[in-house]
Amino acid sequence: MTSVLALCVCLALPHSLYAQTRSSATGAVEGTVSTQSGAISLPGVLVVVRDAFDVQLNEQVTDGEGRFRIVDLTPGTYRVTAALEGFAARVASVVVVAGEIARANLDLAIAGLEETVNVIAPEAIVTPGETISGAETIGSKEADVFAPGAGLSGALRLLISAIEVPGGVSIKGGRPTQTGIQIGPTSVTDPSLGLAHMNLPDDAIESVSVLPNPYAVEYGRFSSGLVLIRTRRAGDRWKIRLNNLNPTFRTGRTQLLVNIKGISGLDPRVEVGGPIINGRLFLEQTAQYKYSSDEVPSLPEDQRRTTNWLSSFTRLDAVLSPQHSLIVTGGLFPAKATYASLGTFIPPEATFDVHDRVNHLAVTERAVWSEALIAESTFQIDQFNTRVSGQGAAQMEVWPDTTLGNFFNTGRRTPSVFQWIEAFSGSRNGSGGLHLYKFGVDVMRSHYQGTSDSRPVLIRRADGTLSRRVIFSGPTTQDVRSTDVALFAQDRFQPTNRWFVEYGARVDRDGILDRWNFTPRVGAAVLLNASGTSVVRGGFGLFYERTPSAAGAFNQFEEKTETRFDASGAQLGPPVRFAHVTAPDLSTARSTTWDVAYDYRLNPQWSFRASAINRRGSHELIVDPQVLDPAAGTGRLLLGSTGESHYRDLEVGVHFSRLPALDVDMSYVLSDGRGEFNPFANFFGVPIASVIDPNASGPADIPHRLLGRGRFMPTPRWLLLGVVEWRTGSPYSVFNDSLDFVGPRNEERLPIYFRVDLGVERRFRIGKFQPWIGVRASNLLDASLPAEVQANLGSPNVGKTYPSDYRQLRLQLRFER
Repeated sequence: MTSVLALCVCLALPHSLYAQTRSSATGAVEGTVSTQSGAISLPGVLVVVRDAFDVQLNEQVTDGEGRFRIVDLTPGTYRVTAALEGFAARVASVVVVAGEIARANLDLAIAGLEETVNVIAPEAIVTPGETISGAETIGSKEADVFAPGAGLSGALRLLISAIEVPGGVSIKGGRPTQTGIQIGPTSVTDPSLGLAHMNLPDDAIESVSVLPNPYAVEYGRFSSGLVLIRTRRAGDRWKIRLNNLNPTFRTGRTQLLVNIKGISGLDPRVEVGGPIINGRLFLEQTAQYKYSSDEVPSLPEDQRRTTNWLSSFTRLDAVLSPQHSLIVTGGLFPAKATYASLGTFIPPEATFDVHDRVNHLAVTERAVWSEALIAESTFQIDQFNTRVSGQGAAQMEVWPDTTLGNFFNTGRRTPSVFQWIEAFSGSRNGSGGLHLYKFGVDVMRSHYQGTSDSRPVLIRRADGTLSRRVIFSGPTTQDVRSTDVALFAQDRFQPTNRWFVEYGARVDRDGILDRWNFTPRVGAAVLLNASGTSVVRGGFGLFYERTPSAAGAFNQFEEKTETRFDASGAQLGPPVRFAHVTAPDLSTARSTTWDVAYDYRLNPQWSFRASAINRRGSHELIVDPQVLDPAAGTGRLLLGSTGESHYRDLEVGVHFSRLPALDVDMSYVLSDGRGEFNPFANFFGVPIASVIDPNASGPADIPHRLLGRGRFMPTPRWLLLGVVEWRTGSPYSVFNDSLDFVGPRNEERLPIYFRVDLGVERRFRIGKFQPWIGVRASNLLDASLPAEVQANLGSPNVGKTYPSDYRQLRLQLRFER
C-alpha cells in the first residue's frame, strides 16, 4: 500500500517534477559504434543510457555512419550500452558534466568471439532476437525481489500480458497450450499437449520476456504469444552463492507468526560459476530444490497438496577458435505433486498424483564465415515422462458437493523430442539503407508414447440416486511419430535511423496432419523524435500452432459408454457408446493478429505506454460429443478443426522511477475474449473432463485488470515493496446434477478479485555477507480471492464461492544478486 500511495502522490506532481528536471543544467553523450577495431562503422545499433541505479533514461539508434548523440542528461555517471544482433554487446562508463559533451566510442566484437568480457545488454531495452515488436520483460534481479523462489511462473505473474489460469499461464487471452515457451531458439514444451514441465532454477534465468505478437518469423509453432527465457552465462570470476535457506513456516489460519504447525515451504538454491580455462571455457551450474505444502481454505487445515521438485541446470560456454564458439546446456528436472487436484469438491482420497521428469540437452555452435555472415547450429534433445495416478482403485463417485472413491484414471506419457535449427544471419548496408537478415531451417522430430486405463465413474444427485454411469473400454496404448519442418527468411530494414521495417515469411509442415502452412508477417517502428523517447510500432501476421501429438493418438484412447437414469432410478434408454472419430479434413490451428503500440518517455522519471491488439483464431481443435442414434445406443466424440476464438484488448501503463528511493509500475487492460468451450486440450489436459460434457469455463476472459508493483527505499538499508492486482472475476457456467450445462455459457462471474502483497526488509551486515531480512505479507487485506464456485444446480449451496488463499505472513531471508 505504501508504493500505491507513493504513486498517487507522484501522479499529482508531474509538472513540477518535470520543471525541476528541465531547469537543471544538463550535458550530453555522443560517440560512434564500430567493429573490427574501428575499421567498420555500424549503423542501426541500439544505444541505451542508464544511470548509476540501472534505470534507463534514453535510447537511440546509430545513423548510417554509426554515430549517436543523447542530450539532456543531468550531471553524473552513466552506463552507455550498444547492442546489435550478431555482435557482443558493449558497455562504457561515462561522466557527464553540465554544459559539456562526454565521448563514448564503442567497438563491438562479433558474437561468440569475445574472450574476456562478459556483458549482457539490458533486457528491458534490447528485446530477444532483436525483433522490433513489443516485448514485456522482467530481469532476474527484479523477479528475485518481488517473487523470490517462484521461478518462471512467479516472474510471469508480475507481467500484465500474462495471467495464471487452471492448467498454466494465459498470454493475452489464449489457452496455455497455445503459448510457445523457448530457451533461446528451441522449444521446451511437451509435444503431447504443448505445456511446459521444465522447472528451471531461479539462478539459471537471466531474464523472461513475453512477446504477444513477434513479427520475426524465426519464432513459430504458437498462436497466442511467446515466452522467451534467456539463461545465465558464467562470468570471468568464480562465484558460489547460496540463497533461500530459510523455510517458510505453516501457522494457524488466524494466528500469524505464532502457533507454528510445520513447514509450508522450503526453497534452497545454489549457484556456482566461473572460468575453467580463462577466456576459453566457462561453467555455470545452478540447482534448486522446492517443497511446498499448500492449503485449500475451504478444507480442513490438515488436508494439503504438496509439491516436491529438484532442478539442476548446467551451461558451458566455450571459445573454440577466433571463428567458432560453443554453448552446451543440460538439465534434470524430476517433480512430484501429491493430491494435485485437491479442491473444495475433491477431497484427498479422490485426487490424483502427478510424477514428472524432464531430461534436457542442447548444443549450439556459432561460426563466423565472414564479417557479414554468421551461421548458428543448434541441436536439442528433450525427454518427458509424466505419470498420473489416483490414491487407490475404489470406484469414483461424483456428488454435487463432494467426490467419493478414488480418481478413475491411471495414465503415462513418455514423449521425446529432437530439434535441429540451422540459421544464417548477417547484414548488408546498401544505398537504400541497412538490412539485417536471417534465414534458416527448423526441424522437430517427436515420438509420443503413452498408456491409459480408466475405471467406471458414477455421477449421483444430492439425494444419492444415480444420475449417470460412465464406463470405459479396456486399457489402451498410444504411439505417434511426427516430423515438423519449418523454413524461414526475414529482414529488418532500416531506411533511416528513425524508421525500421521488419518482414518475413515462414513455411511450416505440420507433422501430425501432414499439411504445409504459409506464414507471412510484417511490422514497423518509427521514432517520432531524434532522441528516441517517442516510438510508435505495429504489425500484422499469421501464427500457426503445433498440432499436439495427442491429437494424432485421439483414436487410440479408450472409448466411453454412458447410461442415464431418472430420479426414480429407471434407466433412460440404452447405454450410448461414444466412438472416437477424427474428421478427415483437419487443418492446423492458427491466429491472425495485428497490434499497434506507443511508448513515450517524458523525462528520466516518467514513461508512458499504450497498446492495442486484436487476434482471431480459426481451425482450432475441438471435440464434439454427438449422439447419433439414441435407440441404437451409438454416438461419437468427433475431433474437428472448426473452432474459432477472438481476443482484443487496450492496454495503458505508466512507470515512475526516482531510484534509489522509488520505482513504481502500473498497468491496466480492458479486454474481451471469446472462444470454444470444448477445446481438445480440455479432454486430455485435465483427465476428469473426458467424463463430463464440454467445459464452458473461460478463465482467461477478464474484461478489466489492474496490476501494479513498486518498491520504496527510504534509506539504503530499508526496503518496502508491494504488488497490487484488481480484476474482474472469472466467468463460469451452471450445470445440473447430471453435469449437463444449463442455459447460456459463461453467463455468471465470480466476484471481483483484489489482492495486495506487501514486504518490509532491512539489510544487515553479517561478516562479509549483507542479507536482506524481513517479513512478507501475502494477501495483506485477507480478501476472499474467490477461485471456486458451486455451479451444480442440484446442490443446496449453488452460487456459493470459495476462497483460494488467506492472509499469510512469513519471514524472508534473501541474498541479493
